[in-house]
Amino acid sequence: MTITAPESVSSEKLRRLASAAPPCISIVLVEPEARDARIAFKDAIAKVHGMLESHAPKHDIAALLDPLELAATQVIDSSKQPATFIFLRSRDVCESFRTHYLVGQPIAMVGDSFQLGALLALAGKQVEFYILSLKLNDTRIFKCTDEVCEPARFPKDAGTEAAGFVPGASQESLRAEPVHDHEHAEDYLRHFYREVDRDVNALLREGHPPLVVVGVEHEVALFHRLTTYAACVEPGIHGLAGHLGKNEMYQQALELVRSVTIGPALKALGRFDKQVGTDHASSDVREIADAASKGRVEHLFLLENGPLAGGADGLSELLNTAAVQTLQHGGEVQVLPAAKMPASGPVCAVFRYAAESS
Repeated sequence: MTITAPESVSSEKLRRLASAAPPCISIVLVEPEARDARIAFKDAIAKVHGMLESHAPKHDIAALLDPLELAATQVIDSSKQPATFIFLRSRDVCESFRTHYLVGQPIAMVGDSFQLGALLALAGKQVEFYILSLKLNDTRIFKCTDEVCEPARFPKDAGTEAAGFVPGASQESLRAEPVHDHEHAEDYLRHFYREVDRDVNALLREGHPPLVVVGVEHEVALFHRLTTYAACVEPGIHGLAGHLGKNEMYQQALELVRSVTIGPALKALGRFDKQVGTDHASSDVREIADAASKGRVEHLFLLENGPLAGGADGLSELLNTAAVQTLQHGGEVQVLPAAKMPASGPVCAVFRYAAESS
């Protein structure tokens, strides 16, 4: 058992939490001011303690709740900023998360599985991406999340260097010599961008995060035509890289990344549009819940701020069970805003295979 600091919510972490053995304690505190979470946490612990009293001896209750109280002292402070706190505890798991996003609804529950609604909503808010700032004499790359943007380093022994281009200090930039042959300037630019593309692919080969390209419009378009990197987010950002402030560039890139769906989720949404109404996709809650229990759900999409975020009513429980079982069987679960949901209801799913005929 470990108590971990807040971190990104990966599919692997969600799968591990979905597989936790009961009793599973879920506490979510949603506070306009973080400092108020101390009182809310005490109330939540008292409620959970009452739920456990009829099922577990006192020493087992203490063993479950003491690590939670320690975790709370580590993540709850006197800040007046808004915050959501998520605490999950079973015999083998003790996880705490703090975020400035207000996600989910306050809950304090004990069940056979964790209530994952708030954590799935948080995962939907978190993004990781890169920015490639194109400038012939100072091309740079930045590693970004929804929280920060910081310079990244191109790989050592970069292809650009081997091709006669020069890496900047600390591998944080790539530059080409000034163009003297103006009749062949476009060819020179193509050559440089192909080498940059090779370095980008080498740097981002693990996970293939989204890449936002920034630069003069025709140069961004040229890079998009030449690149072999599959996760470029079009249309990129247009502006002279040296004149666009880092924060402005980051905010525009973050907005662009949030506006699109890429990767496996995009493919799954495309499949849903083609297969809805067949036995391979559905937006019917009970059909999806039944499919999840049998391991048929490959990709589950849940509505942001939908019933799953709301607590302990019947529909919330059904959706939470579907999410848990989808994760247990190796499927993907993603929370989407209403504008990206392919159906009007709170849930839709793509299935691995059709239901067997009875």
